[in-house]
Amino acid sequence: MVLEKLRNISNRIINPIAMKFQGSRVSPNIITEIGLFFMIAASVSTAIVGFFALSAWFLLFTTTFLFCSGVMDLLDGGVAKVTGQKTKFGGVLDSTCDRYADAFFIFGLVFGNYLNPPSYIVSSNMAFTWGVILGFIGLIGAYMTSYVRSRAEIEGVTMKGVGLIERGERLIIFFVGICLEILFPGYSIMFYLFLVLVILMHVTAFQRIHHAYKTLKPIDDAAQGRAREEKSE
Repeated sequence: MVLEKLRNISNRIINPIAMKFQGSRVSPNIITEIGLFFMIAASVSTAIVGFFALSAWFLLFTTTFLFCSGVMDLLDGGVAKVTGQKTKFGGVLDSTCDRYADAFFIFGLVFGNYLNPPSYIVSSNMAFTWGVILGFIGLIGAYMTSYVRSRAEIEGVTMKGVGLIERGERLIIFFVGICLEILFPGYSIMFYLFLVLVILMHVTAFQRIHHAYKTLKPIDDAAQGRAREEKSE
């Protein structure tokens, strides 16, 4: 996983900032919610710029909101760790807000027409429909990468670092895609990036399923063997 290689670097940057929150009334949960607010703002700005065909430079608002959301996504965990406020509910809230954030931004891309295939692939009157379909498949991929990991970890499978891509990488791709849309408008860059992202997300889900299968199969085989032995006695 690409982001794991950068996590030590980000921790060295985030942890000193997180230390400043000791004794503050700003809890990690509040930071998580602020991060979701920034992602909603990024989604709305993306949808407005694309839907009304405004200048691509207005997407600078989107890049700013995406950057702030990414910082909040790193900061909430850092604050929870260094201030001793890490809770089980905080993990549930963080995961839930991440899923909402994914959905909102994909909706923003869809309604901003950024996922519409170019005219040489499909006719213009069908482009939005195919953009919705692509967004829906992408949303499934985003949810399944997270769901398979969570479900496997419930069964005791270590999933850290398994798979090509997860949410951190998705945010980076979204950020890079929007920047490229600003620099090179009209080239369907986000469509192609998102198409690659969709493939990577579903590959990641299957990688995690395979990893869970390899880990759990010996345990299941042993349990079934014991069951057969008890039945034969």
